[in-house]
Amino acid sequence: MPELPEVETVRRQLTSQLIGKTFLEPIVYYSGMIKTPINEYVSGLTGRKVTSIDRKGKFLIFNLDNDYRIIFHLRMEGKLFIVDKNNHSPSHLSLFIPFENDNNGLAFYDVRKFGVTYYLPKDDEGPLEKLGKEPFDIDDPKYLLSHYQKTNKPIKEMLLDQTIMSGLGNIYADEVCFACRISPFMKANQLTEKNCEDILTNSRLILNKSIENQGSTVRSYKASAHVSGSFQNFLKVYSQDGKECSVCHKVKIEKRKLSGRGTSYCPYCQKTGISLGITGKIASGKSQVTKYFKDEGYVTFSADECVHELYSNPLFLKELEKEFPMIFSPSLDKRIISDLLINDSVFKRKYETFIHSKVKEKANQFIIENDGKNKALEIPLLFKAKMENFFTYIIGCETNNQIEHLLQRGEKEIEKKLAFNNLNNYDKNRHKLDYIIKTDSTLEDLRSKVKSIVADINNKTK
Repeated sequence: MPELPEVETVRRQLTSQLIGKTFLEPIVYYSGMIKTPINEYVSGLTGRKVTSIDRKGKFLIFNLDNDYRIIFHLRMEGKLFIVDKNNHSPSHLSLFIPFENDNNGLAFYDVRKFGVTYYLPKDDEGPLEKLGKEPFDIDDPKYLLSHYQKTNKPIKEMLLDQTIMSGLGNIYADEVCFACRISPFMKANQLTEKNCEDILTNSRLILNKSIENQGSTVRSYKASAHVSGSFQNFLKVYSQDGKECSVCHKVKIEKRKLSGRGTSYCPYCQKTGISLGITGKIASGKSQVTKYFKDEGYVTFSADECVHELYSNPLFLKELEKEFPMIFSPSLDKRIISDLLINDSVFKRKYETFIHSKVKEKANQFIIENDGKNKALEIPLLFKAKMENFFTYIIGCETNNQIEHLLQRGEKEIEKKLAFNNLNNYDKNRHKLDYIIKTDSTLEDLRSKVKSIVADINNKTK
């Protein structure tokens, strides 16, 4: 979504091209974008001249010569371009306003059709009414502190709340959190006045630098048909997940989902705690290794336990039965699941996609809820679930004694259990591991190996 710097860049581009132009009758291709009566919108714009263009937050405001104004919000992928009225692309065109005595016109392109526009009197704030101040207009950090002290929502979520402070979207909220060296998952009511001062200072610095570079072109944003932004070249965390942090050079940038929004951060610079993914084939000692990390002070998560809890949840079972009625006879039958996973590739693909999304969601929430702590998550099918970029480090557990371990666990269908190795993708992705633990030695030796990894991680991140 275009944010404050991108919208400001669009405003500057259009100001140089649009001031003094008189509109002819607008041609509406997608009426859903017009949020005031469409007849008033069309008739109100016809014959009107643009006197100036303002911006408030992420809204563009075209002031007209009749004490009315047009308000635009580009939303996800809206674009306002000046184009040749007789030679322009009709693809994704939502609105076209030709100019009087001119070969050009104003075109609103929108692939997703989320963009909106209003025609309102200048004294009617409309969608602008609830917008908070921009960082440039807030002089006292206590203004932010007074709002943030009222909630335990994560600070990243509060930075996106346009009623408190307007202008920051997903890109710049991530960048501001990084610049302030605070975790995006930190509870807002834990912030100090100094934190709020840092947020204001860095918001201004980052937004101004982005405006100087005409915004960030990280998806489809363009200020005009011929101008793209270049601030993406200065981004420290946003869109950098999986890459080494360019500041500390100690760990990779990680990315999580927070309230449905991708959130990128450096676990070292922002002190979120280290996240370990522990994986390996069946009966390779993963649970024991995870237990020893717990003994070393790590909080732990088990994907197997997560799935077991889901299988005990009536709401989940109802959803599962709707998607996969064949595994109920009449209650959930895990033996059917095992047989289908091994023998039915179509079922396997659909079921894994379904279950992995649930486990990934739970693991994501676990990491966020344990912000600031070191975490070890046992994920047997880590690579299958496409979670290789989910962790600071990945640890693989390996053994030559799978059969012996399965017998010790009381397993009776050894061959069927071993067949699950084919579902794992471990060997194919072994080169992605940061550490490998051989688990065939004594428990004391295994504990020593875990301690050695903990010491190495502490040394890397001290």
